[in-house]
Amino acid sequence: MSDSNNIANFDSDSLNPDLNRSGNKNPFRTEADYFENFADKMMQSIEEQEELSINAPLLSNIPKYNPFAAPAEYFEDLPSLIQERTLKTVNHSFSEWLRMIFRPNFALPVLCVILIAFGAIRYLEDSPQQKMVLAEEVTEEEQLQAIDESTIIEALASASENESEGDPENEIIKQYLIDNDVDDANLNYEL
Repeated sequence: MSDSNNIANFDSDSLNPDLNRSGNKNPFRTEADYFENFADKMMQSIEEQEELSINAPLLSNIPKYNPFAAPAEYFEDLPSLIQERTLKTVNHSFSEWLRMIFRPNFALPVLCVILIAFGAIRYLEDSPQQKMVLAEEVTEEEQLQAIDESTIIEALASASENESEGDPENEIIKQYLIDNDVDDANLNYEL
């Protein structure tokens, strides 16, 4: 066991220095002449009380009672009172419900939830699907107006290069059509 946990080495000065000023004296010990002077002190207290009643009669007429006294049999009846109050069902009328709804402690949270839900719905309505529909509604001419001539030329040049290179699968299809003497008109009609 370490020395810091040993109660014999515990420094009580650090906890409450006021207690250590009294030393090791017994706080409940009476003075040596306490009982001899008790009668004199009691007479002095009574004289002060009489002097106070003469000098301040209104103050001495204030009744002296304990305001914190519990009613008779209060603690015996308390459990049954608590049970009665918890088992009571409270029926509120429609007007009481309306008043409760319009109270700020109820109305503000409900209003916040409604606003957040409305904002989320509006945000979700502006989804990318609608933006794609809007993009499809734009005509080709409107799309081409935003593109400059050099971009169009580059796109056409790259498309013609891709056609000249040819895809091996497309080459097989072209060769089949040539070998079987398939007419372009019939092909377009079939498709």
